[in-house]
Amino acid sequence: MILTATASTTINNSQLIDNDFAAGYFDASIGLPARYINPEYYQGYLAYTAETGNTPF
Repeated sequence: MILTATASTTINNSQLIDNDFAAGYFDASIGLPARYINPEYYQGYLAYTAETGNTPF
């Protein structure tokens, strides 16, 4: 007898980017232009710029 277990999860759009600071930091680190208006996103975006001295644009 073989038992199998399956799990099903759904992810809504708000769960895809749950940390706007990290999303901004990541986007800046790979050279993408800023995409969001959220202040937390810009804090992460500018934190990368301040840390490295490289502007991603």
